[in-house]
Amino acid sequence: AVVSTQSTGCYKCKKAYFGGEAQCQADAGDEFDPKDLVCGGCSNLSQEVCPKHGTDYLEYKCRYCCSVAVYFCFGTTHFCTPCHDDFVRLRGLSKDSLPQCPVGPKATQLEGTCPLGLLDHPATGEEFALGCGVCRNVQTF
Repeated sequence: AVVSTQSTGCYKCKKAYFGGEAQCQADAGDEFDPKDLVCGGCSNLSQEVCPKHGTDYLEYKCRYCCSVAVYFCFGTTHFCTPCHDDFVRLRGLSKDSLPQCPVGPKATQLEGTCPLGLLDHPATGEEFALGCGVCRNVQTF
């Protein structure tokens, strides 16, 4: 199967970067703020730099729940699979209507502690780099 991707121009440095699958952008429509289109190098999320691997293996928290993201869409948003499958509804929610940690897939409020094991992270609806995935996974062995 052929998957069509899109490159997006960074608002800050003007360089092209991977913006996700073209189908996601088509499904989302044209409503976006060009100032939100910022590459990883210009993003304040890139403050996370692994001394061993640099930024090559950064993992991100899903914007809408406390899961590891596996999709990057619209040039702006990291999603886990269930949230990606429900992105139309989730993107329509205001930030103040989103549940706060702990949050399960599809913005479901959970009880207890953060599924990521984090004591503190930005509010649901914000992008957040978890750090180097290689080093984080090596520590679990």
